[in-house]
Amino acid sequence: MSTETRADASVHNPIVIDEALCIRCNLCDWICPGDIIYKIENDKTTMPEVVYPDECWYCGLCQSTCPTEAITIVFPEVMINNKSDVVRLLGKIVD
Repeated sequence: MSTETRADASVHNPIVIDEALCIRCNLCDWICPGDIIYKIENDKTTMPEVVYPDECWYCGLCQSTCPTEAITIVFPEVMINNKSDVVRLLGKIVD
């Protein structure tokens, strides 16, 4: 992918937080290993923010730790319907 094409492409947001379900507990901010989510500490008036969506590892820790199930991990289409074969990805056939 060329640099031009990449700059024009919008960044996929992998972490969707339901504002109606979120209790603003800070757990998602604390658990995220990539520091993707930011939440003002001890402020129940602010929502957690996905500040670095392009750096998300899709690990699902934020989703699994959320006590109200307010977080959903959304995988991009290219990850769900990957057409690359194993030889191309790994360089060898895996038995």
